[in-house]
Amino acid sequence: MPSSQKAVPTLAELVEVVVAPDAIERALQAYEQLQPHDASVILQARKILTKHIFGMVDQGELDEQKLIAGGLAQLKAVERNHGIKSAHAASKKGVEKKVSSRPAMRSKDGPYD
Repeated sequence: MPSSQKAVPTLAELVEVVVAPDAIERALQAYEQLQPHDASVILQARKILTKHIFGMVDQGELDEQKLIAGGLAQLKAVERNHGIKSAHAASKKGVEKKVSSRPAMRSKDGPYD
């Protein structure tokens, strides 16, 4: 093939380069519209959507609407099973646990008695 001619992308390549990333973004927008989330939850949701939607593409799904619906269904399943936790909320809980797990120190129990 002469170097001036470019190869025509296959349908699968177009789906991977154009349709799947667009489906991820649209599903993420729909997820955000249902209930606003902080940045750490959105990042986790993006990872879940990317893995799931590209898995669907690998299995032969080419329809963008089905990719979006499948991605949203996967997010719902993850939330139902164990939730998508906010890193901000998790760090707050970690601080609360550390503080509350220490035994209370009474003055007579001080280190210099």
